[in-house]
Amino acid sequence: MVLAILSLLPTGSWAAPPSKACPAVKPRHRGPEETAPPRVVWVDPDLPPGPGLVHRVLASKALGHEVGCVVWTPEGYDATKRYPVVFFLHGVTGTESADAAGFSSHVARGIAAGAIPPVLVVFPNGGLSGYRGNVEEMIVDELVPLIDRTYPTLARAESRAVVGFSMGGSGAIWLAVAHPGLFAAAVSWAGSDDCELERLLAKNAPGLAKRGFGMLLVNGEKDNPDGFRDLLATCRRFGVRCTTTRLPGVAHDLGAYYAQSSQQVMAFLGEHLKR
Repeated sequence: MVLAILSLLPTGSWAAPPSKACPAVKPRHRGPEETAPPRVVWVDPDLPPGPGLVHRVLASKALGHEVGCVVWTPEGYDATKRYPVVFFLHGVTGTESADAAGFSSHVARGIAAGAIPPVLVVFPNGGLSGYRGNVEEMIVDELVPLIDRTYPTLARAESRAVVGFSMGGSGAIWLAVAHPGLFAAAVSWAGSDDCELERLLAKNAPGLAKRGFGMLLVNGEKDNPDGFRDLLATCRRFGVRCTTTRLPGVAHDLGAYYAQSSQQVMAFLGEHLKR
């Protein structure tokens, strides 16, 4: 079922462009067969089977067109209660629907095990943006407040987290660092840093550290294992809470990341999200 969401807040300012000394970030493409970026599908209602998943369409002013998102509600969802929210950001070849069933199933297991409280999970479509620029604006200024108006959320940074894989992993850290009052925690699977992200962290680190913001950076041993080396040094310098994990034998495979680290991720989110 596709439901249109048309009520939007005014858009805000765009992210500052990269300086000349720091080239713009391009999403990492995987596989020797990729000679050109894949075509972006902004609305993908083709959801795989999974309980609690609903596809929605947002009429985005920031993008100038419709964009899809998926919302997951946990078993026993009660609209009279308030829930923390986790945003999950897909990788280069993904859409809002690509990882919805997989990630939400791990969240459901985490809830059942008591590692994480019952949460809502939102899956935006980020195209090939790296979650910067107009997609960043769409998520921060349109989607987040719209979810808070449409669902019974705990509409505060202390009850909001962002997780992502590959391009989405880097994007999760970018959104959290660029908007230090928006999330309590960020998790990156298979992401990496860049000089603009490091500069932004150095600028916003005092506020992040004061708020107790936390990052979990998970990289496979065969998948850019030192992707956040410079960012980690900046975290240590400014006292920002940051945990790194290197997964033995893991290449660029989300399933392998799930298998070796989903329990750690759920425990990390449960530690940081306030109920």
